[in-house]
Amino acid sequence: MLAIIATICSLKSKGYVINIELPFQWNTNRLFLSTNWAHLLDPYYLQSESAHDRHLVARQFTDYKDIPGITNDVMDVVMRSMPIPADIIPALEWSVNEVCDNVINHSESEVGGFVEVVTYPTQELISFTVADAGRGILSSLKEAIPTLRTDSQAIGEAIKAGVTRNKEAGQGNGLAGTLRIATMTGGSMDIVSGAGRFYSSITNSNTIKWKKNQSLSGTSVSGHIKMNKSFQIGEALNFKGTGPYVPLSIVDLKYEMPDSDCLSIKMKEETTGFGTRHAGRQMRFKLLNLINSKPNHPVYVDWEGVPVISSSFADELMGKLFLELGPLRFGALIRQRNMEPLVYQLLDKAIMQRLHQEKDS
Repeated sequence: MLAIIATICSLKSKGYVINIELPFQWNTNRLFLSTNWAHLLDPYYLQSESAHDRHLVARQFTDYKDIPGITNDVMDVVMRSMPIPADIIPALEWSVNEVCDNVINHSESEVGGFVEVVTYPTQELISFTVADAGRGILSSLKEAIPTLRTDSQAIGEAIKAGVTRNKEAGQGNGLAGTLRIATMTGGSMDIVSGAGRFYSSITNSNTIKWKKNQSLSGTSVSGHIKMNKSFQIGEALNFKGTGPYVPLSIVDLKYEMPDSDCLSIKMKEETTGFGTRHAGRQMRFKLLNLINSKPNHPVYVDWEGVPVISSSFADELMGKLFLELGPLRFGALIRQRNMEPLVYQLLDKAIMQRLHQEKDS
């Protein structure tokens, strides 16, 4: 769908007039609206959808400065959705950032690129797609490899480590590293460019022959990353014997306190809702993922600016977190601060109730 959106936006930028009519079937109609596809297809008449739960709604980016905000939003969504192994966090962030950077760096797309991320908690899977309507991988790589003749050949070269149209424009490890990350977690990767398509998983890699006259003007990259606890990002990003490379993640840059082995999370900045179990569950996943990423770092939970929370939010967040971590680990890792008296009472009550239930059972 993102490839279709990119193509339509590109045609519009060239002066074509395209009218969009949404599906009549209610569920499909709602899908177009909730994913933001409808707005990107027709931004003048269809309202943008900004709310997200288990997915980052489809977003357009046109400049390098757009990418950090998008990757931060991606990580915020996924860290609220499910428990994520420590090395998957920087791996996903690195992959999305690299593939988006490729669009700006190589595609020459007049409308930039489009990105969407979806989480599947029951399948323990995160899926992302980045698409553009630019010149395609073949046209880009022919600057460095003039002998390339087909889109399939170009894709095959692009997924090799160190292959790029211009070393000054990048190291050429973005697609290669993303492919290694996806397949080494047990997931897969799907690349479409021009008339070529390449699919790879841990058990199968092949070039898919498209039907005659079937072609994409641009490139679409889809990655599927499994929540594999044994995955090691340093091994995945070890190119040509240079040694393991572990990139910084949002945890290092946003949540780690300067000059100390501690993390800090400001609740007021993390969520606008403190009244439902659903919001509490999201924040519990976020805290668990912070703890998993830095197992020996205490987490300071800052409640400044939060005057009240509901009992269900308190139970879902701290009550259940207390049970999951256990009393000793909870006490060692979770540090509450700047709590209003009512917030303190509700959190204390939630923890005590869960403690008594555990003793009774």
